[in-house]
Amino acid sequence: MNSLEITRRRLLQAGGLVMVSSLLPLSFDALAAAPAGRPASPPPDRVDSFIALSADGQVTAFNGHVDLGTGVKTALSQLVADELDVDLAAVTMILGDTRRTPNQGPTIASATIQVTSIPLRQAAAQVRQHLLQLAARAFNLPESRLATENGYVFERANRARRLSYGELARGQDLHLPLDSAALLKTPAQSRYVGRPVARVDIPAKVTGGLSYVHDVRVPGMLHGRVIRPPYAGADSSAPLGKALVAVDAASIAHLPGIVKLVVINDFIGVVAEREEQAIAAMNQLQVTWRDWQGLPDLAAGLHDTLVAHPKQDRMLQDDAEIEQIISALPTPVNADYLWPFHLHASIGPSCAVADVRDGQAEIWSGSQNPHDLRKDIAKLLDLTEEQVHIQRLDASGCYGRNGADDVCADAALLSQAVGKPVRVQLMREQGKRLGAERHRPAYPGARRAGRRPSGGRL
Repeated sequence: MNSLEITRRRLLQAGGLVMVSSLLPLSFDALAAAPAGRPASPPPDRVDSFIALSADGQVTAFNGHVDLGTGVKTALSQLVADELDVDLAAVTMILGDTRRTPNQGPTIASATIQVTSIPLRQAAAQVRQHLLQLAARAFNLPESRLATENGYVFERANRARRLSYGELARGQDLHLPLDSAALLKTPAQSRYVGRPVARVDIPAKVTGGLSYVHDVRVPGMLHGRVIRPPYAGADSSAPLGKALVAVDAASIAHLPGIVKLVVINDFIGVVAEREEQAIAAMNQLQVTWRDWQGLPDLAAGLHDTLVAHPKQDRMLQDDAEIEQIISALPTPVNADYLWPFHLHASIGPSCAVADVRDGQAEIWSGSQNPHDLRKDIAKLLDLTEEQVHIQRLDASGCYGRNGADDVCADAALLSQAVGKPVRVQLMREQGKRLGAERHRPAYPGARRAGRRPSGGRL
């Protein structure tokens, strides 16, 4: 089964469920009764699930981070398989899906394994311990006489006397609050962690399976393109928000397949039946924009430009007597540093598909920050967060424009305007247009320090 189709509803339909989460979920009756096409959508503050084990033996693990090509989906699967004592192939990882995973923030700073994997490991260890308890009652034996291996609990003295995890979960409708004190396995007890395994994401990528957001196709899908202002970057003097002067709809009236021309303030988009039709309309639409002189010349004096730019100072830390301490040091060190703008330049154009209708927004995205994207889309469309569902797939890169997710907003606005699903993929020249790309901000920094004598004290 495609991982995107796995829901708690399906796990319940298997005949039982053991789930570990950090907050109380919706009732299991409500989850089981959800329509097949629209899985139950709990409010964002009600469910933070990490592990679900169903009566058919399916282990589903949930993490709010995503795999940006670094292999964390495989690594998290290894952690879960080890803590649960199951085969790696028995674990299905759901990453970054806003309806199914906890909000653990953006996937940044190599924090997936360091930080967000911890509750996942604890939940897996907790499920294994609970299965031991269930088996102990079934066998009428103390837990110390039982062990786990490959998805079974068995009696140490008689390995043939065993129960599968699925059998133990059968008939259960059990939600366990996360126990952060769950005993984790040591590296020496690991079967997968620290050992090479085949990447779980590679098969779909090399066989043409659904892996990349660019490959998403949904029934009735249309194609959109957005016409942007011609400004290479902007500052406080740019007319953004009031840049549009006129749009000549007649300039594309002769083109085939045009469904709608969408104009919302400075936002201009075209929706067509086919992608090449949308591209043709984008290229031929006549638009008049207000003039703008552009950014100052940053190449020659970026430091001075940033220093002179309007700003508000913010004190991070002010230690007592720091000025006296520094002035007393025999070797003062004063230096100015400049962090320039950085262009991430993803390897391929951003893409998104949006289906906005009936008070719901379904977004297929390559975002590295799906939960915050849900908040932004909800605000943009005047919906609540629970009305927005972000399904995260692989993208052709992660930083810069793909991280900014503006293509998701494009698709959402166009879909809302036509009431049908719309796919938007940036053209390569749009994705690489340096002035329109999302840059890491530049900033100057002054450092004052000093060297004390060897063995001296501050």
